[in-house]
Amino acid sequence: MGKERRDGWFTRRIMRLTCFEKRAMNSPKHARYTERTALALLAHVALPSQPRCLEIGCGQGALARLLVGRLNASVMATDFDPGQVAVAKERLADLGKRVEFRVVDARELPFDDAQFDVIFSFGVLHHIPRGWRRAVAEVARVLQPNGSFIFTDFFVPSFVGRFIALLFPRLDQLEETALKTCLADNGFHLEHYERGWCMLGLMRHCQAIARKG
Repeated sequence: MGKERRDGWFTRRIMRLTCFEKRAMNSPKHARYTERTALALLAHVALPSQPRCLEIGCGQGALARLLVGRLNASVMATDFDPGQVAVAKERLADLGKRVEFRVVDARELPFDDAQFDVIFSFGVLHHIPRGWRRAVAEVARVLQPNGSFIFTDFFVPSFVGRFIALLFPRLDQLEETALKTCLADNGFHLEHYERGWCMLGLMRHCQAIARKG
């Protein structure tokens, strides 16, 4: 992809999973975790019948399967990594045309404006240094008015973010205050937000629902 060719080595490395991350991502344990997380978040939002869903970072396809089975949704399953798209496509072959698959850069979504009723992103934004703000803007663009952005992610708390900014001023690391400001700047308001600590207190994890408009 053109965008990927313009990125430096560091950005490309962060945006692609390592072999160890892929092994964990494609495990049955991670599939069960994804299902539990999705069901907990879906309990906080009312979606239209047969919603049009976009998944950014489809991994092995566990979420897409859940959306088709539980919501009778049509799903556009995307990932930056062609290998993960191939894995998801193979594992979801029995779902037929209910799921489409695309290799996609979240910073340049190849979809029309206001095309989806709900967009999911589980653990993706922190993999896009120097580009996560553009990804949020693209989510806002392709999401229907009053549509929901349902996401989970890892971010650095503000005090860690300030330290990183001093050391690496060009690295726009995902940080909690900046994330909330970016969502508001793109017309989102948070309807549900949970967070917790991880990795010895140096990172936080959030689960959230943001509504457009």
